[in-house]
Amino acid sequence: MRLGDWINRKRHNRGFGIQSPSAFFFITQVLRERLPYYHYPLLDAIANEENGISRKHARELFRITNDYNPERIIAAGSHTAACAMALAKPAAVKHSISGTAPGKKACRLLAELGCDIARGDTAELLSKILEESGKTGMLYIGSCDNYAELWDIAMRHVNEESVVVIEGIHRNKALEQWWQGVVENTATIITYDLYSYGIVLFNKNRYKQNYKLKL
Repeated sequence: MRLGDWINRKRHNRGFGIQSPSAFFFITQVLRERLPYYHYPLLDAIANEENGISRKHARELFRITNDYNPERIIAAGSHTAACAMALAKPAAVKHSISGTAPGKKACRLLAELGCDIARGDTAELLSKILEESGKTGMLYIGSCDNYAELWDIAMRHVNEESVVVIEGIHRNKALEQWWQGVVENTATIITYDLYSYGIVLFNKNRYKQNYKLKL
């Protein structure tokens, strides 16, 4: 990461230069929140078992889901992400789709929370879920090779309440270029670039803006 980019990200981390009250609250009170939720120890244990996203990221995803309050949750390619989202909103309709089976802790928790666990081609599984539900809700796209295909499927079903979290947006040059296309897409309104992952919102009542952060 270049020095200038790092400085700009640090400024946004603390809310400097952010005029939107909702974005300021989300960055300072959700992404940077330091309160100890009682679900964290269980979530940490699952993150350690799954060897996927970090404990820090799992905790952030828990808070993000809790703040946006989605009716439907879909985690593609990460059972840890599915656990974080399901713990945050147990009343939501929940799906964990992946090419691999979850570990014992994740499997037990997802079953207890009533999360549908499906193993197979994530693109086919996502298409089926969205065709039946009609809207994307909150979708997590893990570090997988078919991220662009999953995004294209999701885009056919997004509305103003949809939230998409995309893992590894700076993993390589191809992903960085693809992410820039997401940011510039006229259908995406608010984007948060947290370097290790990105968040995309579609609320047309807000001004188009991309926030670069490094938590």
